[in-house]
Amino acid sequence: MKSLNILTLLMMFIFSKSYATTNTLTLVDSYPTQGGRICIYSDGHRTESVEKKGAGVCSSKKTFH
Repeated sequence: MKSLNILTLLMMFIFSKSYATTNTLTLVDSYPTQGGRICIYSDGHRTESVEKKGAGVCSSKKTFH
């Protein structure tokens, strides 16, 4: 039972750290769609896409949590 508690605490520590990071990504591409624009951000390790509604422009950097 004690080892299960230690394992549970260890897993909580590991997963809480992985979700607590923030990454600022740079705009690498964008393309128009029927309803707006798709903005693609990357830092070489992580890539995220964001859909902008309407006639908005993509910002040059975006922070993801």
